[in-house]
Amino acid sequence: MTPRPFIIILTLAFCLTNVLASRGQSSNIAKKKIIKNKSTTSIQFDTSKTAIIPFEKKGSYPFDNKYKPAKLTQDDINNIDRLLLECVTDYNNSLDIDHKEWRIDLKKYDYKKQLIVVTNEKGDKEVWVNCFCETWDGRWKTRIMLVDDGGNCFFNFKINLTTNKYSDLVVNGVA
Repeated sequence: MTPRPFIIILTLAFCLTNVLASRGQSSNIAKKKIIKNKSTTSIQFDTSKTAIIPFEKKGSYPFDNKYKPAKLTQDDINNIDRLLLECVTDYNNSLDIDHKEWRIDLKKYDYKKQLIVVTNEKGDKEVWVNCFCETWDGRWKTRIMLVDDGGNCFFNFKINLTTNKYSDLVVNGVA
């Protein structure tokens, strides 16, 4: 074989290897995206499971117009995940033996979550966390998901990131 065809074959093999390797990594990259805020901070989270919904003052749920929109940091994202686990664990531990079917099982169900972040009148950063294990389409990434009934597949609560406390846990009932 002359040197020129050998170089061409080697170059094609190298390019093909890089294309195949990058295709295998693209599914992992798609799940964790770096989201740039309008400020200079960037945060990383799994966009297949989490959506940040912008706060709109004209709506009244889950925060009224006394609140102001805020931005999340990477530390905020980590604290939200930590407080979500703490809230669910405390809720599950509070259930008596007759109501264990109301447990929230984060491992069994593929919960998705929506986050709305605001600053309250005192300057504390608060987040409404809306979790659900069923969606009907992709609108959950841009619109608040609210349903009647659905049991422990749907729950939400608030977090004050300034005080690192959660409150107002609501778990849906069953009709």
